[in-house]
Amino acid sequence: MPEQTPHIPAHQAAPLPKAVLIRTPNWLGDLMMATGFIRAALEMFPGVRIDLIVRAGFERLPLPRRGEIRVFDRKTASAGAFGKSLRGAGYSHFFVLPPSFSSAWMAFRSGIPHRIGYAGEWRSLLLRPALRHSHAPRSVHLVREYLDLLAPWGHAELEAQPAGLDMPPEWVEKHLPERLREHPPYVVLAPGAEYGPAKQWPDEHYRETARALADAGWPVVVAGLAKDRELGAEILAGLAGGLNLCGETGLLELTALLARARLLISNDSGAMHMAAAAGIPQIALFGSTNPHWTAPLNPRAVLLQNPQPCAPCYRRTCPLGHLRCLQELPPGRAVEAALKLLAE
Repeated sequence: MPEQTPHIPAHQAAPLPKAVLIRTPNWLGDLMMATGFIRAALEMFPGVRIDLIVRAGFERLPLPRRGEIRVFDRKTASAGAFGKSLRGAGYSHFFVLPPSFSSAWMAFRSGIPHRIGYAGEWRSLLLRPALRHSHAPRSVHLVREYLDLLAPWGHAELEAQPAGLDMPPEWVEKHLPERLREHPPYVVLAPGAEYGPAKQWPDEHYRETARALADAGWPVVVAGLAKDRELGAEILAGLAGGLNLCGETGLLELTALLARARLLISNDSGAMHMAAAAGIPQIALFGSTNPHWTAPLNPRAVLLQNPQPCAPCYRRTCPLGHLRCLQELPPGRAVEAALKLLAE
């Protein structure tokens, strides 16, 4: 069956934009996926200035654009005040990717004539147009939902718009952690998941995987936040050549170390989508979430899951207390897939 696109009211014209502003998502993983939408917009509107609004902390990422990055820091300005500050900047179109009321309110307060986003959360009166979803919630990939906001101007194929950052080799070299500059080819494990433990493969599974990779001659790097430092040490305990960088890398350094990696093994997390944007081989482990909705858009990705009748539940912690979707996803499957990818 042909893909459906959002319902566009017959009276809604689709004037070509003179200048575009895109409100990008607040979660790192969603932002990485949104790079597919940004690239589609760049192709669909050649020569048009395309600026981005990003959450404070993401502004130095090498995001694709044809213009500037505007930083929204909710600690210093409300969504409405930030939107009002955009008046007179010459934008004709404002694409609202987050589903929140505040992001639509920001667009409304900007006074930009064409404010394109999805209805819901009392947003219909704030957007022009407020589109309706053509699919059941979470039944198609999130990037498909983003791309459908461009439906008034044409159809963008999902497969033609993988996630992607603008990372020339000199950018990667500049931001690569010092300890990896002369390091032999390495595999990265990212065992954390900010969303919650229902996304986290068990610690012992990561330890067994790291041991198997080290036995196969691959140095293992563990990446994560400072709170993952102890876990990183446990995963690498007794392994020669292991490197625990948890808490030692900022966002740019993490991006660069992933770009240089031979492989990433991770949960459904921001790191997973950063690896997809870097285009490296990866193994993505899914538990409480649905890969149909948030799988990495990367032809070099292998998805592993252990489907359960209760999944996907999208809960931060397992409501049944057993976490079988991840507990019963054995390390052997990840190791087998990893060695196959590393041999290619």
